[in-house]
Amino acid sequence: MMNCRTNKILLLTALWSLAAPVMSSTLGIAAEAPKEPSSSGGAQRNFYEVLEDVLGDFEFDLKNGNVHGLKDVSLRNMALSENVPASFRSHLELLITERILKTTKTRIIQCLPCRAKRTTLDGDQVVITSADTNPAELSRIAKMSNIEHFMDIAFSYQPTGIVLSMFITEPETGAIIWSRSYNSETSRAAAFRRGVDYSQVDEARRLTEYTPMVQYRIGVNYMFEPNISGTTGCLGLNFKMVERYDNRKKEVGFEAMYLKDASTIVGDPVAAAASEAAGNLWSGINLTLLFVHGWNLIGEEENFNKVRSGFTLGVGGTYSSGFLGALFQGSYEWRLGKHYSVSTSVGYRPGSTAILPSSATKSVSGLEYGLGINMLF
Repeated sequence: MMNCRTNKILLLTALWSLAAPVMSSTLGIAAEAPKEPSSSGGAQRNFYEVLEDVLGDFEFDLKNGNVHGLKDVSLRNMALSENVPASFRSHLELLITERILKTTKTRIIQCLPCRAKRTTLDGDQVVITSADTNPAELSRIAKMSNIEHFMDIAFSYQPTGIVLSMFITEPETGAIIWSRSYNSETSRAAAFRRGVDYSQVDEARRLTEYTPMVQYRIGVNYMFEPNISGTTGCLGLNFKMVERYDNRKKEVGFEAMYLKDASTIVGDPVAAAASEAAGNLWSGINLTLLFVHGWNLIGEEENFNKVRSGFTLGVGGTYSSGFLGALFQGSYEWRLGKHYSVSTSVGYRPGSTAILPSSATKSVSGLEYGLGINMLF
């Protein structure tokens, strides 16, 4: 019996000596913070250092206004990969909230009803529901809490890197208005460690972005305008400023025009004075202002060696002494070379009241039409 007990003790001692190093090694790994391999394949990096790189990219987008829908936002759902403890969810939510509040003026709203579950008894069955599966209930909660947007987050940790995905939705329609994934292996910090000069990268990116092209033009035209006593031939000077977009196929902007009765320039001064006394909208100070949008019929590529055409629609009005009226105008032009064009215009002036020098009133309305020559620069 003594030998049997001695053998058992020796056997247990041997097993313990073999298991102790394995257990201590396992406990040591569990006690350490997660490590992230560096992008260069060298020494391992701390988990929170890599997480800081990913959050740094998110903060960079916040500072540059690349995150849309940040107004009265609520962090709704946060999904974690299986190897991340559930207790990390609150910590990550606070880190993201901290970055948003530090960088922007956004108001973060807590939505406790969004995460609550509701239990109902349907016959002999217990039904558990949540607001996530009920869009109408989610929209109602958002209106009650003054929430305009929801942010959902997915966090994944793997030995090769960290991926943080986010998207922002509208409560009423469920439409996604912004979405972005941040990868630790493609973060700006990882690029810096690889020697990438982001000052050059950002400059190259700006060159590929849309650059506004503003075009100015000065023109002289001759217009037949409705007047108090019929139609008057006017000499006009106009200035137009438009921004060209859609590869120069469209343009939008403003046009200002000054009109002068031609008879007051080259006609009999006595007749001109009599006309002004009877009421002449175009003999004194006046200004026409239009908001215009044009379409350039230039094909896929504009060729200055060929005659190009385009048409423009405008809406605005005219101010003159004792008169303020609306104007709807359309024009068609032919462009010659790079800096010149010939245009024809047709417009309609709805009925507007003009106050005569004798304090009487008269309605002025009718069509306007004319030709013009423009210089583009």
